[in-house]
Amino acid sequence: MQDAEAVEALTELGLSTYAARTFVGLQKLGVASASEVAGVTDVPRSQVYGAADELESLGLIDVQEGSPTRYRPVEIEEARELLYDRLQSAGDGAFEYLVEVREQHAPTDDRESIWTTEGRENVTARITSLIGDADDEVLFATGETALLTEDVAEALTAVAEDGVAVTVASAEPDVRAAAEAAGLSVVAVEDQTPELSVGRLLLVDRDTVLLSVQPASEMPTVGEEAAFWSDGTGFARVLAALIRQAFV
Repeated sequence: MQDAEAVEALTELGLSTYAARTFVGLQKLGVASASEVAGVTDVPRSQVYGAADELESLGLIDVQEGSPTRYRPVEIEEARELLYDRLQSAGDGAFEYLVEVREQHAPTDDRESIWTTEGRENVTARITSLIGDADDEVLFATGETALLTEDVAEALTAVAEDGVAVTVASAEPDVRAAAEAAGLSVVAVEDQTPELSVGRLLLVDRDTVLLSVQPASEMPTVGEEAAFWSDGTGFARVLAALIRQAFV
């Protein structure tokens, strides 16, 4: 990691750019004056003082008054804890407010029946969330071992341990072997080589369906795995019935 990357990471933790640059500079110098900090960073000397005030207010540096004033950074682990705690506190406050705002508005009945999610990590997160809501049964199907991710396998195992009937369907022996290794029930299906590059299919409790597709020459606008899903709707129940006929 270079200085610029460290500075960017520190700004994501809440520091201003000048404060982040100053803090990185002080790690190199140990104890230094404003002019010395300016000499090893892209922070003008006149701006070091304001950056130092910010760092001091956060408890990240100690200040020795004098002529010149000198600054010393706190230990790395102390700085890590201070910044992480501050970030968590800010995040907790934001989400508490969001909960309050949401509770002040009554839910509407005009929600869309079909939702979309893009990106493999986001699709995986949606799949694990839907699996976690299962009460009776879950069917997960994929033709690629890489798409039966650790997170998905853990989510399937967790609900199976709670008494949910879980089945992993695949035409690929490696996928079935991975599912069996996780203690899950498997079923072999025929590889029908669909025109579209289907990635993953999920059925939960007969009224929740998710289907993802992957980039393929037939779909030039799809740059990464993308999924559509529907939960508790008439559309989902009809599609779920068709899926159960094909897989169960």
